[in-house]
Amino acid sequence: MTHVLLYWNHICVLHNQEKKHLSQVQQTLLNQGIDLEIRFFGLGYESHMCEYLAQPDAILPDIIVTADLEAVEQPSLYNKLGGLHPCQLWMTLKDKPLIQSMRRKDTLLPFVAIPLVCYTRDTSHCEGKTLATMASEKGFAFGGINNSAGKTITKLAWQTYGQETAAALLGQSTVYDMPIGAFQSVRMGQNTTALVPSLYAMRQDGVSTFATTLAEGTCLLPSYFACSQRISPEVGQAVMREILCPELCDFYAQQGNLIIAPDIKTATTVEDTITDYAIVTQEFLDDLDNESFYDLYTAKLPTAKPLPVV
Repeated sequence: MTHVLLYWNHICVLHNQEKKHLSQVQQTLLNQGIDLEIRFFGLGYESHMCEYLAQPDAILPDIIVTADLEAVEQPSLYNKLGGLHPCQLWMTLKDKPLIQSMRRKDTLLPFVAIPLVCYTRDTSHCEGKTLATMASEKGFAFGGINNSAGKTITKLAWQTYGQETAAALLGQSTVYDMPIGAFQSVRMGQNTTALVPSLYAMRQDGVSTFATTLAEGTCLLPSYFACSQRISPEVGQAVMREILCPELCDFYAQQGNLIIAPDIKTATTVEDTITDYAIVTQEFLDDLDNESFYDLYTAKLPTAKPLPVV
């Protein structure tokens, strides 16, 4: 029996179904001689994956599935994972520019992406306007201070328009702990526009609330699968096949309005509805001074946690 330790920090609003799926995966893998142990991170758990991995006594996983992007975007945390298999080569991705834009390192297999769009009470407030313009607009909100949503939006502003625009966006906007807080603020009339997961924006009624996009288009918040060389590629691929299966992909597409990266057929294909999009690139991350990013982020958002230090 081969023991495999999986760390999971993925789609919090769909987590109950994720747990059911992973429980079934554990049973299936037992029949293949694989004992899959799972540790969950994120909302409702003791810490985010990146926070745990930064601890000096952290036990390293064999496989991660993460939408907590700091775990793979912070060089110190990514390097701490050790040697990783080139798992991006293990599964064919959809041959579409949007999906291909999710590629980073060969060691990171794109799984899904959360589309971030505008939920608004007034389309003229945001439609077709840039993040740089929204940095000077009142009534703009987003959420996810201590998760990937808030950091990704900030990094997109920095990548596209520079550090000063990122600082202005954080200073002018109302930033909530979680994306749902930004959504609720528009629903209750406290803000005019919120940049939120499209699943929330789909609740627009076309009368008093609307869904639209900024000039950059849909902002993408991707997730990744990675596998350590501490286990064999055969074992890693066996676990990957059971986790990234058509049933879970179809669930994510239909119930979460998520973009599915692997070339797996689903009943709905969210990416087909998206023409313009923006995503943080590996080139930007390679050039980003993480200390400067966190100095800015924590200065503008007093409840933001500092850079995870290994």
